[in-house]
Amino acid sequence: MEQENPELFENPPVAPDQLPKLEMEHFIPLEREYLYLRLSSWGILFFLLLAVLLVLYFTTDLPWLPSLAVYTGVLALVFTLEIVGFKVKGYTLRKHDITYKTGLLFFRMTSVPFNRIQHCELSQGPLGRLFDLASVNVYTAGGSGSDLSISGLEKEQAQQLREHITKLTATYA
Repeated sequence: MEQENPELFENPPVAPDQLPKLEMEHFIPLEREYLYLRLSSWGILFFLLLAVLLVLYFTTDLPWLPSLAVYTGVLALVFTLEIVGFKVKGYTLRKHDITYKTGLLFFRMTSVPFNRIQHCELSQGPLGRLFDLASVNVYTAGGSGSDLSISGLEKEQAQQLREHITKLTATYA
């Protein structure tokens, strides 16, 4: 019978109070212009929906007042959630990973260790160019989409962040 060597493998439990803590105050907020970009996007969408409502009003017998009341209520709710939820969004860089937090109703915090990152890219849409904002997308192995996307960064800051992540990723390769 073979004897087990206790030094060969150890897997002691870790108490929950000894887990490392991700300090919430070290998160870097997104650019204020990103809030204006988001509100502009919603504004364009609601303008198009208002145009559809107007067409329906003039071509059908839809009751106008209830439709307008629902439309206004949804508009106010969406804008309020965007403004209040914007304060929650942010990212932090640590020695071994990058973390992004978002969500007011459904909070989400995503951390990606640098040794798992395959590549990192910078993207900028039409409204992003108008506001001079960009997104950094981080990809790990096995996924078809980005595992972490940080939107609402000044383009220069996004380029620096992408370069920093690429440099750190290269040290783990």
